[in-house]
Amino acid sequence: MLKPQDIVVLLKVHSLHSEEWTYTTLASSVWMSGSEVHAALKRCSVSRLYDAENRQVFKHALLEFLIHGLKYVYPGQPGPISRGLPTAHSAEPLKSLLVVDPSDAYVWPDPTGEVRGQAIEPLYRSVPIAAKNDRELYVLLSLIDAIRVGRVREQRLAQQELERRVTAS
Repeated sequence: MLKPQDIVVLLKVHSLHSEEWTYTTLASSVWMSGSEVHAALKRCSVSRLYDAENRQVFKHALLEFLIHGLKYVYPGQPGPISRGLPTAHSAEPLKSLLVVDPSDAYVWPDPTGEVRGQAIEPLYRSVPIAAKNDRELYVLLSLIDAIRVGRVREQRLAQQELERRVTAS
């Protein structure tokens, strides 16, 4: 059975494209242990989202899961006002595609964050730190949050952006 951190690891592998990586470097980039990353990729392989032999993400399967399954398996719910890192429609690329009241901001709680908004529980506790260090991973995680917690229009825009970003490379 997949765990939320498996999606974070899989998106990180995807964002590396063809770069070489080790479990240690992958683990440090997502702020997890090597054993957590290894177990995550093993679960993703069993779920047919990852080809362990060739170390490649099955892009179309991942996209299908992100668009049609993620919000049911790992739903998000806006919480109390918090400081944090913008996500969903409050982060790029959706932020520039939508006109949203700044008081409707969504954030991953982070004590060093500069934006105040409704707290969205990230898929895994290390997401804000990992996202700060990898722009592409940040965008992908923000887009899936728009699917998890967004309104219909935000979800559709996020789906289009995800499709473009996941299947392009």
